[in-house]
Amino acid sequence: MTSGKYFNRGVKSLDNSDLGFVVRETPDKIIVFGKGNERYDIPIEEIQQVGGNVLIGLNFSDLQKYARSRDSPLPSGRKDPWESNDRQIDLGTYEGRYPNSLFNKGVRAKNEDHVGHVMKETNEKIVVFGENNKRFDIPKSEIYQVGMNVILRIDHPYLSKYEVSKDSPLPSGEPIESINKEAYPEDYHGPRD
Repeated sequence: MTSGKYFNRGVKSLDNSDLGFVVRETPDKIIVFGKGNERYDIPIEEIQQVGGNVLIGLNFSDLQKYARSRDSPLPSGRKDPWESNDRQIDLGTYEGRYPNSLFNKGVRAKNEDHVGHVMKETNEKIVVFGENNKRFDIPKSEIYQVGMNVILRIDHPYLSKYEVSKDSPLPSGEPIESINKEAYPEDYHGPRD
């Protein structure tokens, strides 16, 4: 099996052809951002088929048990951007060791509207996956304040100038799939399903 089996793919249920897309994989679940402010943390065993899209073997109403708040921290992937000999990840410990990292933080507009989560950080920009399958590559100069969330200097209408296709290469020039490849390093020998 290749790395990134689910990442960035569209997701369907048995009775809904557009649930959203996969923003993160862990060893036991996929994290799906849907339309509006929807988020689903769906166990891998609920996946019925993978092709151009990921088909969940449930009806939309049955998926509600996996609904989560978009503001909840994202679960850790198979490899995260910090080194540790321990396979158990504690985001609180990580934030204490790397207080300046924006990875995995929620992002809010100036008026406190939820924008998304930081999926990648470069020296100049943050890559944010947000509502309605949107991706924003936002310059760090637009950051007003950082605490539990990243607060921007701008409101939602002005964010559109930073919107890019979710499949576009990262600001560093790497393909978008490289976000997920970090979850499967060459020295990783654990389960990939």
